[in-house]
Amino acid sequence: MTVTNAVETTMIWGTVSGASMVGMVISLLLSVGLPIFLGIFTKYGASCMRAASLRAMREIASSCVDLAEVQEKTGDALAKLTHNEGAYISNGAASGIMIATAAALACDDERIYDALPEITGPRSEVIMIAGQRNPYDRGCAAVGAKVRYVGTETCAPTVQELEDAMTPATAAVVYFIFFGREYSLPLETVIEIAHKHHIPVFVDAAAQNPPAENLWKFTRMGADLVVFSGGKTMRGPQDSGLVVGKKEWIARCRRYGPPKDGVCRGCKTSREAIVGLYKAVQQYLGQDEAVELRRLNARCALFERTLRECGFTRIMRTQEGPVGQQMPRTYGVMPYGSAEKLAEKMRGEGIYIGAEPDNRILLNPLMVAPSQVKTVCDALMRCMQQIKEED
Repeated sequence: MTVTNAVETTMIWGTVSGASMVGMVISLLLSVGLPIFLGIFTKYGASCMRAASLRAMREIASSCVDLAEVQEKTGDALAKLTHNEGAYISNGAASGIMIATAAALACDDERIYDALPEITGPRSEVIMIAGQRNPYDRGCAAVGAKVRYVGTETCAPTVQELEDAMTPATAAVVYFIFFGREYSLPLETVIEIAHKHHIPVFVDAAAQNPPAENLWKFTRMGADLVVFSGGKTMRGPQDSGLVVGKKEWIARCRRYGPPKDGVCRGCKTSREAIVGLYKAVQQYLGQDEAVELRRLNARCALFERTLRECGFTRIMRTQEGPVGQQMPRTYGVMPYGSAEKLAEKMRGEGIYIGAEPDNRILLNPLMVAPSQVKTVCDALMRCMQQIKEED
């Protein structure tokens, strides 16, 4: 949920001069009021960036820099912060998977990389568990890899099936932490088998924060690279991703990632995103997660009190986000009317809530500022009263 103070927004983007299209857009948004989002949605701009990130981005934007040097030094600093051997800043988590896959196909042969997506080297495949299949696995195919699935979408592979799939053509195993959990082998098992065959394991953990310890948990299990989104709960730039892992694989990401030409050129990470993510991670790791969790649960409690006042009798709170993050979320089954209708009316108030299956609404407190809680609750009361009168 993301309402930025109007004065702060003007300071960030610059005042409207009449010639600036960006200024005109921001001016229009401010004139109608910026929306409130109960949750983090990529299509709505993800999370609100931290003020420290915005300051760092504005400062570096006024200077020309050596991107490779900024990438290396910032990556080294992020590796130290996250207790990893190395770190690389990508243009979002999806780009991180693309660059990692390209690095696995090429290894240390730059000629192989330069030919991608045409395969000219001995490694041509990545292995994935079929039950984990999701829209983001296309990033591997985009750089030329053939994706080989093991198991089925409703049945986990056996250890033997995974091992049999590994051949000299296997460049890497790509493992998605959340997707298809019930149809997967444990990550520890996958790492053990892959490493026995000298095959790296790359983990997509894009939304697996909090807890913060996940930034080093999977690499300590033995994963060679782990990719996180920078623009979700860490609240860095939306177009940033964090790749952490073993030094030799981070070195390959730096070698083949932008600004180098080739299949990953479109994954270029700006200097602003690099430093913005660093400041976001620094502050994310500096916050007290227990205090933050209490704050979010307190907001859920206020939402739930309002729902009861609106006549909701089936209200529940979970402590796990949509892809496994540890965060509270409130659900309520509509006592009358439809969840879609309430979501539509709330959008008319400039507030975006979730309309879930089984006629449930979803209220996620993560991006709600303290001053906005009452705004949300008052809007819920008005919209539910309207629906009641219409019914």
